[in-house]
Amino acid sequence: MYIQVLVLVLGSLGYCYLLVTEIPKGLLRVISLLPVFYLFSILPWQFSSSALARGLSSFFITWITSFKLLLFAYDRGPLLFHQTYLDFAIVAIFPLKMRSRSSDHNKFSHSPNYSSLVVIPLIIVPVVYSQNYNVFLKFQLFLCITTLTWLYMVQAVTRYELVPLFNHPYLATSLQDFWGRRWNRMSSDILRQTVYDPTRKSLEGITGLGAAKVVATISTLVVSGIMHELAFYYITCGSKPTWEVAWFFILHGLCMVLEAGLKRLAKVKGWTPLQPAVSIVLTVGFAIVTCYWLLILPVWRSTQGECLAK
Repeated sequence: MYIQVLVLVLGSLGYCYLLVTEIPKGLLRVISLLPVFYLFSILPWQFSSSALARGLSSFFITWITSFKLLLFAYDRGPLLFHQTYLDFAIVAIFPLKMRSRSSDHNKFSHSPNYSSLVVIPLIIVPVVYSQNYNVFLKFQLFLCITTLTWLYMVQAVTRYELVPLFNHPYLATSLQDFWGRRWNRMSSDILRQTVYDPTRKSLEGITGLGAAKVVATISTLVVSGIMHELAFYYITCGSKPTWEVAWFFILHGLCMVLEAGLKRLAKVKGWTPLQPAVSIVLTVGFAIVTCYWLLILPVWRSTQGECLAK
């Protein structure tokens, strides 16, 4: 099963590398990628006996790789800098990018970021006390361990550079800081390039910069919510969505807009800004509480390790 999936993914990327590259960028290239998008959308179902494998494949392949290919269709994103098919495939699948020459001399100078070891346990500790914690706990712990493993492996690879996933999220002083700079920076960067930037640029001349940013922010979090809802759809063996997962991200998008408005008002009124320690407690506390309410609890109720034939 795993070999078949690997062959399917590598074959699809080979088609993109050899044939799609020759098609003019834009709509024609997007159309040529539709069969690949479809294959990647059904790929997680190949892991009918493992919720962990369905979750990982839906995140890295169905979502991230597909979005990287969407950027590639318009000559944007990390896949433009490939030199060989191996480069193309590795960068498409894994959280890696081609190492720039300017960073070669610094490749051993940065120590691994252990922030995920602090935040992820804070989110999943309550799961330990639940009878239905097994699959979700394994999924989160595997992501944590995988992240650290990649940090060490990439130090030994001169050709590639790890895309930083976390940047001390427990020090976030605002939701914008949390989502834009500190938490899962790989998906944040992909969403910024595929949703936020195009939306803002297309609306800026019509609505003005401020309104364009508001719509772009909410649109980005809506798309993020839909993609996470899709991942949980795979994990829960196609259970009817409750949309709580999507609402988590929509709520954070609305709160980010409100937060930005309050900051602007405070600046105009000359109000004293909150102390960083207070901002950190409010931001991280809000993230943990809403995550527990709208992400963890829905998974408790509906997660299945093995998809049974209906």
